[in-house]
Amino acid sequence: MRLIALFSDVHANLDALKAVLDDIDAAGVSERYCLGDLVGYGPDPNEVVDLIRSSGIPTIRGNYDEGIGGRLGACGCYYGTQQARDDGAASYEFTVAAVDDERAGWLAGLPDSVRLEEGGARVLLTHGSPRKINEYLLPDRTEEQLARLAERAGADVVCVGHVHIPYHRSFATERGVVHYVSSGSVGKPGDGDPWAAWVGLVLGSEEDVRAAAPEDAAAARVGDTATWAGAVVHRVGYDVEAVAGRMRGVGLPETLAEALRRA
Repeated sequence: MRLIALFSDVHANLDALKAVLDDIDAAGVSERYCLGDLVGYGPDPNEVVDLIRSSGIPTIRGNYDEGIGGRLGACGCYYGTQQARDDGAASYEFTVAAVDDERAGWLAGLPDSVRLEEGGARVLLTHGSPRKINEYLLPDRTEEQLARLAERAGADVVCVGHVHIPYHRSFATERGVVHYVSSGSVGKPGDGDPWAAWVGLVLGSEEDVRAAAPEDAAAARVGDTATWAGAVVHRVGYDVEAVAGRMRGVGLPETLAEALRRA
């Protein structure tokens, strides 16, 4: 059995990142990947970058990392309201000023994907979608859309961040069973739960996967292989108020601090 810890969308929340890494350690998972968006919105972009760099955890470039790393003038984010657009502009202005050129260069140089293989199962790790760094693969995407994306990417299991909502979906196609796993968000959850999230991806025999992920209704065979995949969502508490206070201290909008509380 292979256990893989997936986490993403840290968004400059150092306290949440430390809590997640401690929880992964406590779970005994040594293989771990970050699916991007280290910076943006939170008060500690440099500290988060430095911690991930020193950890040696393989990390994928997220859209916010790309925007800051490339000094692009925007993060490539979608904002549905004027308030969100104003908060986003304030966040980008703070982050791009805080992150120095050396760290920006490191962010810009991160890979856009990582590929793994287990028992014939092809696993793709990316930030937004297999085709675009800032595409939102929300839980309501149709199976037909997801199947096309996976087929074009040559993947049986697609693991993404960006949507800030953890989930696992599996469904049958003509080529076998396709899986999509979203890692949720460490530092800025979007599912109504303010606790930090990470997801454990389980690959192995049916018996091992059902034992390791007993509550995962989407656990199933991968592609047309004998390998099964399952996922376990983990939530980790941390001092949200301390982070909100630091956000106010560096001049980020109160509305961003409030978003941490209500997720």
